[in-house]
Amino acid sequence: MRTLFVSLAFVIASRSSFAEPRWSVGTSAWLLANAMADPPHFYYLEVDYALDARNSIVVEPVTWTYHAPPGIPYGSSYGSAAENYPGFVRSVGLGIGWRRELYHGLAASLRTFHMLQLYHEEDHARTTGYQLFLEARVGWRWTPFHHGFWIEPAVAFNWWPLEAGRPESFRAMDDRWPSYFVFEPWLNAGWSW
Repeated sequence: MRTLFVSLAFVIASRSSFAEPRWSVGTSAWLLANAMADPPHFYYLEVDYALDARNSIVVEPVTWTYHAPPGIPYGSSYGSAAENYPGFVRSVGLGIGWRRELYHGLAASLRTFHMLQLYHEEDHARTTGYQLFLEARVGWRWTPFHHGFWIEPAVAFNWWPLEAGRPESFRAMDDRWPSYFVFEPWLNAGWSW
């Protein structure tokens, strides 16, 4: 019993001596794409809670619209209108993840997103589906001051192993491409306190 109280006192003392910022809120530079013609209606918020000096829990509400399979790799087919769906997909979801600082701002994270897929197909009623979207991200969070504003360039590796409820016309387009996308660039900015 005495060991339990000593252990508990040690945990409380070590947590109270943690002087780093606990909370962080940020968003992505991809939001700027909403100002372009045919915007993706991309909205993203990243909320981090630090468990200790190196580990954080990440919660991310996100939504975007896309007109072509997300697995099209960089190259001649990327962005080609010939690869477009017969409509578009509105994806709305919530992600949760774990972020680990490796060395002086360099961090790796694993995130899982549960996405509600709204398929808008020409001349058809809207169809609803589900997508499990997994992401591994590596980035460097630069904080010019000890606390406050930060910028984080990163690269992500995405995989969506589960999709349910897709219309057949969307499935036929998706089946031509892999269910992963590598080297997706990110540029996030935010505030920690």
